[in-house]
Amino acid sequence: MPINRSGEPNALPTLRRPVNWRSLLLGWLGVLFICTLTPYNNYVLLNTDFVGNHLPASLLVFFLLFVICINGLLWRFAPRHAFTQAELAVAVGMTLVGCALPSVGLMRYLPGHLISFFSQASIDSETAQLMKRMSLPDWLWPTFDSLDPAVRGNEPVVRDFVGQTYGHPDSFAGRWAGVPWMRWVVPTFSWSILFAAIVGAVLSLTLIFRRQWVENEKLSFPLASIYISLIESPQPGRSLNRLLLARSFWIAFAVVFLLHGLNALSVYDPQHWPELSLGYNLNAILADAPWQFTSWGFKAQRIYFTIIGIMFFVPGRVAFSLWFFYLLVQVMRMGYGTYQADFTLPMAVDQLVGSLMTMGIVTIWIGRAHLLNVIRQMFGRGESGSRGRYLPEGVAGWMLLISVLAMITWLTLAGASIPGAMVIVGVLLLVWIVSAKVVGETGLLYVMLAAPAGRIWLYVSDITGGVTTTVKSFFFSSWFFGLFQHDTRETMIVYATHAVRVADEQAYPEEKNWRRGFPLLLALVSALVIGYFVAGASSLYIHYGYSNALDQSQDLVGRWGSFEMPRIIALNDTMNVIPPKTGPIESHSRVGHFLGGAGFTAFLAMMNLRFAAWPLHPVGYLLANSWGMESIWFSIFLGWGAKTMLVRFGGATLYRESRPMFVGLIFGEAAAVAFWLCVSLILNLLGEMYHAIRILPV
Repeated sequence: MPINRSGEPNALPTLRRPVNWRSLLLGWLGVLFICTLTPYNNYVLLNTDFVGNHLPASLLVFFLLFVICINGLLWRFAPRHAFTQAELAVAVGMTLVGCALPSVGLMRYLPGHLISFFSQASIDSETAQLMKRMSLPDWLWPTFDSLDPAVRGNEPVVRDFVGQTYGHPDSFAGRWAGVPWMRWVVPTFSWSILFAAIVGAVLSLTLIFRRQWVENEKLSFPLASIYISLIESPQPGRSLNRLLLARSFWIAFAVVFLLHGLNALSVYDPQHWPELSLGYNLNAILADAPWQFTSWGFKAQRIYFTIIGIMFFVPGRVAFSLWFFYLLVQVMRMGYGTYQADFTLPMAVDQLVGSLMTMGIVTIWIGRAHLLNVIRQMFGRGESGSRGRYLPEGVAGWMLLISVLAMITWLTLAGASIPGAMVIVGVLLLVWIVSAKVVGETGLLYVMLAAPAGRIWLYVSDITGGVTTTVKSFFFSSWFFGLFQHDTRETMIVYATHAVRVADEQAYPEEKNWRRGFPLLLALVSALVIGYFVAGASSLYIHYGYSNALDQSQDLVGRWGSFEMPRIIALNDTMNVIPPKTGPIESHSRVGHFLGGAGFTAFLAMMNLRFAAWPLHPVGYLLANSWGMESIWFSIFLGWGAKTMLVRFGGATLYRESRPMFVGLIFGEAAAVAFWLCVSLILNLLGEMYHAIRILPV
């Protein structure tokens, strides 16, 4: 036990509620830190994404520094005031949900979409005619002076967003003053209504499925294990917990940090620092048939130590299935190519949509008894004693229903038909539920479920022989796919389920009274509200304050999210269904590939549920064609192989002892991301040229 100046033992921390002013302040500080810096780091400096996935490097480094540099000192010299693991669990949860807002979870796309449609209309007459035809309500957009979409595209609020034409002082104050804040007041609050409904739906789904996934199915939640290891309280007399005292943790940490450091130095000074290859590139070797038909991720890979570390926590069958199905798809691609055929992106999308539908049905079927009990609780007839830990499950059910109705109403008022709004919201709920279940089971950082709601209308059209929805409804289907579904590596519900899982373990492990757990829910809501406004302001600041990225590429700030993606996904897809067109011309059977994906996933799910020895998990097929698997499959293979060898030759003892080493791989890579981000910031502030060092997939 620590000793004070009088030579007597210091008192241990007093018993404090998990949610108090200390944990709230730390959580709000984490949200401000991430939501403020993410847009500048990602789109102005072009560094490794500040969030980027479901295990944000920025969050890991933020709390690692806090646990060592602040809380470690408190445990050593003033343990009464040290943060307990319960308080840290609340702060981690608040920061986690805040990570869903500043980048691809919301703000990378939302402000840019509200501008891009009019920017496109100013240079493309077909887009201008589409916007005139739809005549969507003005409360969706920034405040304009004109009613004509083409003229709006030349107004300063649009023109200065995509490439400034005004001059402003090269300072924070000058850039801040250059943002037309008043023009953005109306969309800020009109979209906040939809955002509130989304938050309500996400949190209610989290609370409804918590018991099923944690207590009934006992999902492993590998990512939550990382957070729990970090914030665990130290043993009496120690300043740091078991993880941070483990020698293997720091050895792995140092090796990974130094490897990335040497490669970064080779970028800055290639004459004196040779690059250490962390991957392979076989494009030249695999240039002939049949290898040429494989996808880019098969031919060139980079090793990601974070993924290798995560695989330690992932069940072996799941890890095996992830890389096995990816390679199986490559065999299929070579077969197609050998017979002069192409396995196209629309084919993969239709199979994904079918697989996703089946996964959603299977998820609900497995949890049907629990979900029926929740419905009974909504009407006061549920099982006695089956109350929620943070909110009564019946109340969560009503909150979900109200939130869904609010989302449908918002979309209807915005211009979608009622059936169109129901399909859009239904697909959103499906993607959220499956994403949360997959990450909770696999720990995958990059779960990409790019399932366009607009494909549903194409399937129905192929069956019935005609367009089955309005142009506005199809536009909103494509638009919302771009906003919320095509890039699902920073999904709010995944952060929320993991925030609650960490709280289950460290803050409310045996809680039976929801009134004592309810403050956690309020803390998460407060983090989301603060993050919404801060992330929005930060995004507008960098768009109006910077024309181009500051590294040598001189790329347009936010090009993809603010200019290219709205045109490709929302506008072009909608123009393809305006009569007499009936959708994109594709050579394959859309319905056939949809049914094939659904049927094969159903087979895998049935075998997985019926036979304990069945080696293949359906999540491997679900993700096989995704960008995430293209980027990290080889690291998954290496992590699976390392874990398999440890268990086979070292047994359970060596497996347990290796845990800190695998966690050290994760934190070493996160620390490298943070360090070279700081180097970029410092060099930029000094007016020196810097190089964007990208360590994780972006």
